[in-house]
Amino acid sequence: MLLRKDEDGVVAIPQPSHAWLSGQLARAWGNPLFDAPSPREEVCLAAEQHDIGWLSWEMRPELDCETGLPREFFRIPPKKHTALWREGVRRARAFGRYPALLVSLHAKTIYERHFDSAKAKPEDINAVRAFLAGQRRFQARIIKSLREDPQTCEHASPEAIENNRLLIAALDKLSLDICGGVTAAAKIAEVPSRNGERIALRLFPHKDALTLEPWPLTARQVAVQAEGKRLCGRFSAHGELLRALANAKPVLLTAVLRRA
Repeated sequence: MLLRKDEDGVVAIPQPSHAWLSGQLARAWGNPLFDAPSPREEVCLAAEQHDIGWLSWEMRPELDCETGLPREFFRIPPKKHTALWREGVRRARAFGRYPALLVSLHAKTIYERHFDSAKAKPEDINAVRAFLAGQRRFQARIIKSLREDPQTCEHASPEAIENNRLLIAALDKLSLDICGGVTAAAKIAEVPSRNGERIALRLFPHKDALTLEPWPLTARQVAVQAEGKRLCGRFSAHGELLRALANAKPVLLTAVLRRA
């Protein structure tokens, strides 16, 4: 769950809805500076479904007793967080090898970038290490299968896989920024460019739209959306939160990205 706070309260955005916005961006990606997703359908699907492991959790999100609101994704304990990602990779495998590989690699990227073992409890460190070890074994099996298959070997080189890993991470970060509400400049790092460099994008609020520099999309203007639920007030019991979510007003969050 991602919480977007505004003057009217809080909009609760499920993880799969944020991922849907990532998929919209993926399908709009590509120009002379940035390669379009390749293989297109597999990469766009992985972007759109990278949070598929959260589906069941989002049906009955936990109450964060400290805030009185649904527990946000970054406040989930590592043992439960790794279980959600393990389930996500398992579900993504039903779509195919390449989407599942990218979902697994995205989980690896998240832990490499955001898990601080220096501040973590020993049991949390062990949970994350065990999860990543299992994912490395899974990734090795899938990559071997893709490289041995004449229909998929073209997209299974180390360079192609690494570019797609970084692209999924960039789309995820960009979507999170948009869903959270862009009020100041935001940075999206390590975006793969057509010439092989890793470029940092800058996302800016600008009047009634957002701008990205350098521009990575095909069209000069792209509209994206995600859906959440309006929550008013705070909650003291899990059942109270679930009833509020069941009866909450849907909110369609939209954003327009324009070339500067």
